[in-house]
Amino acid sequence: MIGNALRIDIEKYAAELKSRNLLFAATQAGTLSREMIRRYLASLRFMFAQTPVHLMKASRRARELGNEGLAKHFEDKIPEEIGHDVWADRDLRSLEVARTARIPDVTNAAREFAAYLERRIEEDPIYWLAYAAFAEYITAIKGPEWLDLLESRCGIPKSSMTAVGNHVDLDREHAEENFALIDDFVVDPAKLPTMREALADAMTYFDAYCAEAVNGGEAPAEEHVSAA
Repeated sequence: MIGNALRIDIEKYAAELKSRNLLFAATQAGTLSREMIRRYLASLRFMFAQTPVHLMKASRRARELGNEGLAKHFEDKIPEEIGHDVWADRDLRSLEVARTARIPDVTNAAREFAAYLERRIEEDPIYWLAYAAFAEYITAIKGPEWLDLLESRCGIPKSSMTAVGNHVDLDREHAEENFALIDDFVVDPAKLPTMREALADAMTYFDAYCAEAVNGGEAPAEEHVSAA
């Protein structure tokens, strides 16, 4: 029940992506530059590097709360998530705009997003499941279209976007697993509002760091969500 409700929310977000997400909108318009996509990839690399750390914290917290099954799930996920930041690093290097180009700074919104996830993990690690469902399902359903648009309209080859392309393949299967896991581990219907809140926050933080990537590191104040 809760898994399907979150699926519907993510599909609604996907349908609105071109109007609410500045990175996707700029890609559709053909105005996304290599420097913009490099700023995005720098933040994506940061988020990938944080994932194993967050999973370890989520496993510890689940065990503290007496949820051994959830703790084991997070532990088992850690090896799958190690090294994904290397894909983003290679992509960044392939898109250097000059031989001396430095790696862009991580956007403030991406750092705020990671800090937000840590707070929600400490509150209850089930909220990580909402984030994982969003990250993997949106990649599976919109990733192929975005990669096509990047190549055809912005001249950014798929060979320089392996951090996304590799996840398109991986996340097709993971996305379905995530919704089943949510229903396995979040059995109290009273948790639906807070699970949906965690999902909505993840969407807002994602939109914010995409906007900063397009805007050169500056995002409008309304792009940020308040701390939960």
